Amino acid sequence: MRKVLRRVLKAAAGLAGTAAGVLIFGIMDFLYDPEFFRSGRKPAPTTDSAPGEAEVEPAMLRAGSGYAEVTLKFRCGPGGISEDGGLKISLCRMVDFGNNGRRPAFLYAHGWGLIQNRHPRLPNYYRCELRTSGGARLEVASQGYFPLRGALRFLGREFLRRCGVRLEALDVGYLYLEQRKIRIRVREGRLREGDEILVLLGDRSGGSRGWKVPARSSRVNLAVEVDERASGLYRFIERNPVLEAVGGEAEALQPVLSSPDREGRGRIHLRAVDARGDVDPAFEGAVRLLPPPGMETAPEVIFSPRDRGVVTVPYRLAGPGVYRLRASAGGLRGESNPVSFGGGMRLFWGDLHVHTCLCDGNLEPREFYRSARDEEGLDFAAITMHDTMEMFEPSGREEEWRLLRELREEFNRPGEFVVLLGYEWSDHRYGHRGVYFAPWERDPRLYGWLSPESDDPTKLRECLRVHHALVVPHHTSWRRVFVLPFNWAKMVRLRIPPAYAWWGADDEQQRLVEIYSMHGASESYDGPYPVTHGNPRGWFPRFLRDDRVPAGYGNYYQEALAAGLRLGVVAGSDRHDYAVDERVHPVDIYPRGLTAVWAEELTDEEIWRALWNRRVYGTTGARMVMELYADGLPMGSEYYPLGPVSLEGRVLGTAPLRRVELVRGRKGVFDVAWSSCGGREAGFRLTDGDEGERLYYLRAEQEDGHWAWSSPIWLLGEGEQG
Repeated sequence: MRKVLRRVLKAAAGLAGTAAGVLIFGIMDFLYDPEFFRSGRKPAPTTDSAPGEAEVEPAMLRAGSGYAEVTLKFRCGPGGISEDGGLKISLCRMVDFGNNGRRPAFLYAHGWGLIQNRHPRLPNYYRCELRTSGGARLEVASQGYFPLRGALRFLGREFLRRCGVRLEALDVGYLYLEQRKIRIRVREGRLREGDEILVLLGDRSGGSRGWKVPARSSRVNLAVEVDERASGLYRFIERNPVLEAVGGEAEALQPVLSSPDREGRGRIHLRAVDARGDVDPAFEGAVRLLPPPGMETAPEVIFSPRDRGVVTVPYRLAGPGVYRLRASAGGLRGESNPVSFGGGMRLFWGDLHVHTCLCDGNLEPREFYRSARDEEGLDFAAITMHDTMEMFEPSGREEEWRLLRELREEFNRPGEFVVLLGYEWSDHRYGHRGVYFAPWERDPRLYGWLSPESDDPTKLRECLRVHHALVVPHHTSWRRVFVLPFNWAKMVRLRIPPAYAWWGADDEQQRLVEIYSMHGASESYDGPYPVTHGNPRGWFPRFLRDDRVPAGYGNYYQEALAAGLRLGVVAGSDRHDYAVDERVHPVDIYPRGLTAVWAEELTDEEIWRALWNRRVYGTTGARMVMELYADGLPMGSEYYPLGPVSLEGRVLGTAPLRRVELVRGRKGVFDVAWSSCGGREAGFRLTDGDEGERLYYLRAEQEDGHWAWSSPIWLLGEGEQG
């Protein structure tokens, strides 16, 4: 026993000594070269640009297609490049700040892997070539898969900062981005205008398999910076080429019908998609449209290369009814979502939970809004930047918030597309929640949990009291911390309170809950889409796949309703657009959710009022039509019935309905008051003669696995406050 103990103590001492040695090395290396961290600050947007132009070939590859060779060609502009000048090349996204210029953004998981130029036989190897009539040569900095020395320096610097040494916090993402740049210097002469530098990414001449193509769709800039005067000042060229990993070959057609206006006019967003539902931008050819009786539209549409897999055409309806359109092209088929026309409110679709490269997502903000409007056929959307990014990128947050406000003004167009302003308050101890500001709010502010004035839900509530705002809790049943990639850190049971910190029932700003997103659903513990973060490759304990909190802590939607909270239902994507295999990076494993809104018109004020009045429901992405009324009042209503209640509802599916249920909640107990199965449509009319407070909401499951949940209707009993 003593021998075992000695060995354990020796091993522990050895590990401690190794860690201390590494830390001391990092501290000394930092003190030796503190200028190393000059690039650890986020650059300001700039309109300045350097001479030269670049192109990438091929510019488009199929996601998941294995390994490839990609060539970046830079051509020197007027004046060429002086001796000792050079280039820096990075994989990032260039964020468009409008009149203020552009700025690179670090991407957390773009999927293109770690490039290196030390080992010609290993994957992701690159080399550089020079085409010049002069005698200059290139000097390319050595680069491995990971900047280990830089990481040690960073650890040493952070240790000193935590010990009280006055060192400003770094923008860690930008520091890493700087370290991962390809660095090229011009030696022994200068380059003339027209000379070319080629970067062969995934070069196979030395035996490498090539450059690993992302598993999912991805879009990055190969951003080129030029120091043409050897002054040490690098500037981006005006047009930085875009490299894309795109969806596979089209296997289906996806017609998306917008809500018809009062005159029956709408749009068809026709998409050619692969097996995963990603658009195939290379799709070409004629597609035949097969409208039902009463719908007028073009009989045929032609896809060209510039359409990039999406074509929009108008339609018009002749009279009231339910309409579904079919499309075909060779062996490709597709049927649209149903639309209902004929009086009453209109149905609009949107996504209010989106992350872009302003935080930990991959999409450029303008790119997202254009895609949501023109490709996905959404009616409204909101980019919700994480407040936690201040931990990793403390500088530049105000200008990013200002950019989101400017984008709202730019893309918000009544009758066409609505943009709401919001952000995500992301303290996992108390539970994440989205904060959205009304269109007429004059002073929307980002109150983050890292700020002492709003670092817990009670303080946040006090800050928002003076604002016109909605607060939407989301993934309320997720209470286990995880660290990516691989999610192995869940083995460490970090101390997080199991209960979600709801606000009280008397708080009007907490009127909705996001019941579903890519993380899973939170209706009930035994409900569909349990919150999880994947099934990574190799051995992985079963208990680590389940990230749900047990029932009984009040986290689930039904538990919140039973506690007296009156919460309408929305759903969102919580999309980040990570481009890596979900088995390695276990996020984005469920479909992207959508919010459906019943509103009078497509304006920001009407969408906001519908959200406030809870005339909303959520789905796992399928555009099912869902209606629920009590005595003629729509979902989200609460009132005192004067006698027996007339309940009425309808569900129009995008696939056969496995089950549709009218759920009744009374005294904390939930049961099914009515159910149906089969077919694509289901409806009911029934009378409720009970007394006392109770609520009803609809839920539906389709044969294809998609779900939808409506906001409830509350029937108040005697003595209840309306």
